[in-house]
Amino acid sequence: MNNINFRMKQKMNEVFSIEPNDLGTGYLTTFFKKITSYFKTMPFVYVIPFTFLISMFMYFVLGRFLIKLVTVLQYGF
Repeated sequence: MNNINFRMKQKMNEVFSIEPNDLGTGYLTTFFKKITSYFKTMPFVYVIPFTFLISMFMYFVLGRFLIKLVTVLQYGF
């Protein structure tokens, strides 16, 4: 039983020893942290309007081709 507890503690220490994200340059790391902080607190407040705007823009640019493409992809997968 002690052996199992010891292995479990080792695994827990491995999980908690993960280093924070580092993208190499300081600018990219701070930009990444700012962007992900918004997604961690309220993701849908930012994601839903953004995807709605992108989908409307794509519909205005591609028109009926977008509808046909989505239909093919829907039935293809």
